[in-house]
Amino acid sequence: MEVDSELVVGFLQSGISEAHPLAFLVRLCHGLLSKDWLVRVSHVYREANRLADGLANYAFSLQFGFLSLYSCPDIVHSIMLEDATGTAFPRHVRL
Repeated sequence: MEVDSELVVGFLQSGISEAHPLAFLVRLCHGLLSKDWLVRVSHVYREANRLADGLANYAFSLQFGFLSLYSCPDIVHSIMLEDATGTAFPRHVRL
């Protein structure tokens, strides 16, 4: 599983204090990760996870609740095509 938040990767790999506001969600994730499958959690930069980032941002425009997508939303369609064709977006780092 590739995650673009180093903080979340740390929570999933090392755990979290029960007093933390996200403890419930981390416990749910640990429950899924402990099923009968092999999962490796690793950090990737947001540029490598653009479609997931675009879908997460799109979700903020929706009403709260469950949504099942049967096709790619127009707002992220171009990102999906770039991802499918392997278009690279190098990370710019100030030296």
